[in-house]
Amino acid sequence: MDNILPEHLDQENFIGFWKRVLASILDFLVIGIPGVIVYWILNSLAVSLHSEIPIILEYILFIAFDIFMIVRFGGTPGKLILKIKIVNEQGNYPTVKEALIRNVFRMISMILSMVIAVSSYDFTVISAKLSLWSDLAFDLTQVLGPIMLVDYLLVGLHRRKRAIHDLLAGTYVVEKSAI
Repeated sequence: MDNILPEHLDQENFIGFWKRVLASILDFLVIGIPGVIVYWILNSLAVSLHSEIPIILEYILFIAFDIFMIVRFGGTPGKLILKIKIVNEQGNYPTVKEALIRNVFRMISMILSMVIAVSSYDFTVISAKLSLWSDLAFDLTQVLGPIMLVDYLLVGLHRRKRAIHDLLAGTYVVEKSAI
């Protein structure tokens, strides 16, 4: 496997911490309103159907949307607005596998959040079983938070501005014009 991308880019082509923060804020603004609407609809549906399936579906949709955006367009809406791309070592958009690996911390966090959310309802056997795990899921989110913070702070320390999730997935966050 040729690692052609890093050798062909200048240091300023890699995206640093603050521009990634700005991209995340834009993601929140762009995805936030539709996300709240989806949340209201699916949670109302969960209550009316007396089922946790719509709540679980909500989390699956969010992860699937993020993976789709990275694989198809090379970034989330915030990154695309700022003309930032996520690419692999060959300079291509990440594969599904690379995008999944890149989002592993977020997916773990979302699964734990889903366990906590579903367990707060008393719908079916699923929510009853998950309520047994909600305290552990909450404790794990307390541990995962600092890990995710260190992951993002590494961007400021790495010479090619890569976070742990970038290193694991073999991805880079770069200026669109550089590729």
